[in-house]
Amino acid sequence: MTSSFSPSPLPVDQLESLRFKANQIIDSIYVLQRTIEAGNQNYMPAWPDILSKYNMLLSQTHNFSTALAAPAAAALSFGPNGVPHVGRPSGNPYAALSLHPSVAMSDMQLDTEVIPLLRNQQTTDVLRMENESVRRLSSHMATRGALGVLGTVVPPPALGGAPRKPEHEDVLRECDSIRAEHDQRVERAVRAVAMLRDKFELRQRVAVEVEEPEELSWDPRIGMPSDARAAGGDDDAGMETEGTSGDDEDEDVVEGELVDTNMTTDSPAAVPPSSGGLFAFAPASVTVTPSTNDVNMF
Repeated sequence: MTSSFSPSPLPVDQLESLRFKANQIIDSIYVLQRTIEAGNQNYMPAWPDILSKYNMLLSQTHNFSTALAAPAAAALSFGPNGVPHVGRPSGNPYAALSLHPSVAMSDMQLDTEVIPLLRNQQTTDVLRMENESVRRLSSHMATRGALGVLGTVVPPPALGGAPRKPEHEDVLRECDSIRAEHDQRVERAVRAVAMLRDKFELRQRVAVEVEEPEELSWDPRIGMPSDARAAGGDDDAGMETEGTSGDDEDEDVVEGELVDTNMTTDSPAAVPPSSGGLFAFAPASVTVTPSTNDVNMF
């Protein structure tokens, strides 16, 4: 094949920029595919990683689309007297272009490199992965998806019925039911999370038990001077006394609420030991008063 085509009037700079952007998109697609595939491991990668790579791919695709739709730059020309003149943009420079080989190509190169671009076909890797994905998803459907419609795989017949080849309407109906069930599960999960958030506060859900100082394996007073340790011990003793008195007052208040003010109990007389002792026990009457809790012995 010979060609007398001259590439001089082509916007080579713009085409090189488009090729660079297209290569960036292809690389981002492969990176996102490897991230989701995760080495064929049975787990899902972290969602922020997937989202960041998807956003990068989306940004590159948007830039590529904007560059394709952008009008041509204004042409700068000079008049007879040397005055520069800026012409109007001539529209999109890619609208009037057509793909044409600039060098001689064999039939194999033409079929593998040029024809897929002319027919807007996918690459071989993309087609292979798409077929594998469709086959894997169709195996989980009752109608077997596109494979059942094409007759490649016959779906199992219903109970008591003859096997029937599914139609496109059957596949679409099953896809609608799958989508509806998925939306119901999503709505239920969101509602459960909302109920959990309203029922329990964040501090209670993420609360971590902090170890008390007395439960620690080391004593903070180790290494301090003896005077400081003695002062610290006195302070701790005072704090324990105050805390004990406060606890006693709280217990008294609770007992005062539980005990009736008009209730009087008589304690039975204690039986003295047979051998006699230094003390004698007599019947006693105990009167409980909620205000002072004094015990009057009569």
